[in-house]
Amino acid sequence: MADFSAFTPGERAVLDALKRNNVRFMVVGLSAAVLQGANAATRDIDVWFEDVSDPRIGRAIREANGIWVSGSFGMRPPQIGGDEVGDRLDVVTHMHGLGTFASELEHSTLITVDELPLRVLNLDRILASKRAAGRPKDLAAIPALEEALAALDTE
Repeated sequence: MADFSAFTPGERAVLDALKRNNVRFMVVGLSAAVLQGANAATRDIDVWFEDVSDPRIGRAIREANGIWVSGSFGMRPPQIGGDEVGDRLDVVTHMHGLGTFASELEHSTLITVDELPLRVLNLDRILASKRAAGRPKDLAAIPALEEALAALDTE
């Protein structure tokens, strides 16, 4: 049986390059919840940067053979892509119901995924954001998040 990896080689290269370039970011949303053991599925890996105008982001993504589109004068969200990177890395510019990046960084945990240390937003904060967003897809994720939190409380 082949080894399982949470990330494609291109995604891992981007995340590793961001860390090497000292870009402050964390994985958030349902992808962060899954990495912490939530029984859910998501297609995307949501990445929240402290400052999307940080030039180190573009440099890191280019080092990983990706493409960084910083957004169009606030009309479009920033995007990460490219043939080697794929399209699963989504840039999050704010989290519903939560504070600033700096304040939420205090509510994050450092975990190692595929031998790569990553900052992920804590489950309780992801749950708060899903509740605040209130979209059908967010509300549908709440039972899995509550179950994961309950499991952590019993450990």
